[in-house]
Amino acid sequence: MNDTLEYQKFMTQEHRFELNGCNLKYNDKPFELGMSMQQFKEIFGNETSSYQSEFQDENTIKYFWKDLGLKITVFNSHITHIYIYIQNTYLEYPNVHMMGNRTIVFNDILLNQTDKMHEYIKRADTTFDEIGIKSSGYTFRYPCNKELIYFLDSPVSYYRKGGGHLYISGDWKLEETNEVKSIHIYYDEKI
Repeated sequence: MNDTLEYQKFMTQEHRFELNGCNLKYNDKPFELGMSMQQFKEIFGNETSSYQSEFQDENTIKYFWKDLGLKITVFNSHITHIYIYIQNTYLEYPNVHMMGNRTIVFNDILLNQTDKMHEYIKRADTTFDEIGIKSSGYTFRYPCNKELIYFLDSPVSYYRKGGGHLYISGDWKLEETNEVKSIHIYYDEKI
């Protein structure tokens, strides 16, 4: 992959995310869940804004770097969730426009803003049987020191019967997928 024209274009981007299972990198610098906020800022810089939601406890704060298309959740001073935006996205709360990332590397394969999920799956030489599918997107699981989950926000289409307010959803329409809006990275914390 490293010698392709598309990969060379990726390497010229100002912001480069590489998400390969347990290995996460930004501009060739590794990062991970569980890092302190100080460690995270050493990699991503101090150009951040934060907000606290009324629906979260006082130990939880969300930070975002809108120009990087990056949002994190910090609980008790450690990173617990990472969101990387692929598409330009408006977040109603806290009223911010997140810049999308034109191209990222996901599991050693380029994922572009314009890619539909089925196009990525074909390029990655895998199948939908190997990933989790929900109505709102796709789940990839990795056995790291804890089970790491990547959730790709990309609505799944269904075959339907009926119309109006009454219809029945059938199987997934995996040949008609959507673009990935964002990637949410977190540990599976089953209680």
